[in-house]
Amino acid sequence: MKNIDGQLIEWAKQKIEREFHDDVALLIGQLGACKIPTDEQNVAFDFFVPNTEKGYRLAKTFVIEDMGYDLFPICWERLENIADLNETITFALAKGVVLYARTEEDKQRFLSIQKRLNDHLNDRDYCYRKCLEQVDVAMEIYKTMSFDKDICHVRKAAGGIMQYLSMALATWNHTYLGKSYSLVEYGTEIHSYEEKPDGFEAGIEAITNENNMINLKLLSQGLIQSVRDFFASKIVIKKAEQKEYHYEDLAEWYYEARYTFRRLQYYCQDKNAMIAYQLGCYLQIEFDSIQEEFGLKDLDLLGSYHSLDLSILQGKAEQLESYIVSVLKENNVTLRIYDSISEFLEAGN
Repeated sequence: MKNIDGQLIEWAKQKIEREFHDDVALLIGQLGACKIPTDEQNVAFDFFVPNTEKGYRLAKTFVIEDMGYDLFPICWERLENIADLNETITFALAKGVVLYARTEEDKQRFLSIQKRLNDHLNDRDYCYRKCLEQVDVAMEIYKTMSFDKDICHVRKAAGGIMQYLSMALATWNHTYLGKSYSLVEYGTEIHSYEEKPDGFEAGIEAITNENNMINLKLLSQGLIQSVRDFFASKIVIKKAEQKEYHYEDLAEWYYEARYTFRRLQYYCQDKNAMIAYQLGCYLQIEFDSIQEEFGLKDLDLLGSYHSLDLSILQGKAEQLESYIVSVLKENNVTLRIYDSISEFLEAGN
């Protein structure tokens, strides 16, 4: 079909000027928006930024010949959310071209949000956090997928997993998916990344070519595991002196946790595996929380759980408790630990 992108841009700009002058801040275009390779690759309108509630009424979808068009709104707040790497359409902001601006101030605001995106993509610590969030989304998709018995749903989930894992790798490599607008060529784009897990490209190709539902689940799990292992090897370690730990808060945690340590000891000695296991799970959740909050060493309790020999779990719990108390003492925390009620009362409590 004849290229009409220029005519449609003029139509949109005139419509804004005529009907929405005070209500639309920006009209944004993309090079090759929604095109296929055989189309002429010109800048086409993509979205607009409304300035008022009325501005949203500019939105319009239609078909001319065999080409579909969608002039849709993205508000300022959503643009900022995209810049913060919280959405899948990073390309829409990154590649956006200002076709119309109500004011110079509106144009500069858009350019500053683009800069915010670029700054985030060049911030290693920020990217690492976002990578982990994107991997978490893939894992959530997999959790549902693992129970699904419909091949259509499983294929859709596998596609979502590929997308979010690929997004994570793009973010790690200071870029974004969708260089050819919304057409994401995973293999081509990921091949260009300097850092990626070994075999990732082969993994997404295998998923693309797989027709067996069980194998799709296994391949998806393997792809997630490879990316998790990759990022585990890239942990951004912060210097200890950069964070101030409030060990008085750790002491408060310990006073409350002491009765759980005591109960765990009792049920281990009583050989009650069910209750010992439940208490162990509770403590492990707590350990995982305080480990990061107070910069503690690895607090692995449940790795020592053996249902037929609970003394191993008891011993490990006592070892970890002693370690926590030693950390408090090393950091000069005055512990409120008393040998008797009389000592407690004499202390002026």
